[in-house]
Amino acid sequence: MKLPSVLLFGQTNVGKSTLFNRLTHSKAAVVYDQPGVTRDFITADVDQRFCLMDSGGLFSPSDAFTQSVEGRVWEAVRKADVIVWVLDGRKGLTPMDRQISQELRKLDTPKILAVNKLDKETDEENLAEFYRLGWNILIPISAEHDVNIDLLREAILQALPDATLEASSEPELPLTAKFALVGRPNVGKSSLTNALLKEDRVLVSDVAGTTRDAIDCPFTWTFKKTGHTERFILVDTAGIRKKTKDAVEFYASVRTDDALAKVDMAVILLDVLAGPTVIDKTLINDVCALGKGCILVVNKWDIAREKLAEEGKNVEKFQQAFLDEIRKVCPFSDAAVVFISAKTGEGLEQLLYQIKSLQKRLQTKVSTGALNRFFQKMQLKTPPTSCHGKHFKIYYATQKETQPFTLKVFCNRLVWMPQHYKRFLENNLRETFHLAGCPICWEWVEKPKRGEGIVEF
Repeated sequence: MKLPSVLLFGQTNVGKSTLFNRLTHSKAAVVYDQPGVTRDFITADVDQRFCLMDSGGLFSPSDAFTQSVEGRVWEAVRKADVIVWVLDGRKGLTPMDRQISQELRKLDTPKILAVNKLDKETDEENLAEFYRLGWNILIPISAEHDVNIDLLREAILQALPDATLEASSEPELPLTAKFALVGRPNVGKSSLTNALLKEDRVLVSDVAGTTRDAIDCPFTWTFKKTGHTERFILVDTAGIRKKTKDAVEFYASVRTDDALAKVDMAVILLDVLAGPTVIDKTLINDVCALGKGCILVVNKWDIAREKLAEEGKNVEKFQQAFLDEIRKVCPFSDAAVVFISAKTGEGLEQLLYQIKSLQKRLQTKVSTGALNRFFQKMQLKTPPTSCHGKHFKIYYATQKETQPFTLKVFCNRLVWMPQHYKRFLENNLRETFHLAGCPICWEWVEKPKRGEGIVEF
């Protein structure tokens, strides 16, 4: 079903993001008392009736960056099925509001004027000047305190065009995978998002920290080799940097953590020109700790290849050296690594094939018999070294669940297991059962034989 689009529109700091969260019963949009926090379009389906969009706020653009934000907002205004113009009832009507009103009157799109922040009776004194604008539908609300939100929702439903509510004759494709794009600022996450969606869905800028929200982006892709069309959901996240005192960036990082918890896997972007960094290593370890699948994507490969050609260096040797550097910091020693260019589109189809393949591996189920034959073989072939004369032993193992691949293992004493032995077992598990890029979680159950106690060292 194609849902009609409803755009929340207005100046900065009028409460659009708070209203978005209220209407969608979520905390998807970052809310902070600072102008210009929202830059990209945040979307969510409301009661399967319409798609609500939160837009960047309008203000007098002082540079090319803010002009780009405003340009995208006005483009969205022209495409929306319903416009909800949000104003600040405490501040009162401004000259810019009157200018916006004149521009909106030129459109035939259904429009609703929502005067926000009317939390007290004294705030309603400003309502008279808003009524003088002559709009047919004006609703006083308080998004923060849930005042008249039901009335606004009903007005939106009444304004929806009937034609867009008709069900599509084609059934929706099953979801192939949901993945998050994560990485440091300016590695090209938003550029890759737009390349995969084949549209300018999110804002791209040289300004570090442009993306602040975790943005769900559904898209379909028709594969050239097979001709099959498949559906994906990509989550573009805010760039992760070192610890910051900036509150907006802090909440953006929290949104990234929440997004990672809800996806099947993480696609971690690395900058080929900068090489693997300390932040990249931290990200990879965080993904591993969350039990999510991992694919490493090396972006800006077109630029690197041109630079290598100018310097007369061997491309294959450079790639191998880069891979060796990644392996030093990556707990997923066999995670797929894809060299791409978000700018030219090189490697995008290969990336999606790797995502499909990883999604299948994340659902791997291994029989109890096969697991116990594996552990028996490992302990016979490479037994763990002794710990003060005591030997660590695994008696029995079974797979508890998938996504992440979780094992319940019965053993004698964990304190007798050498530190490196679990990593040894993990690497061999991935190789034996084709779990490349998949995290492995362990649930250990100590079952010492009679007479075996915990030895104090």
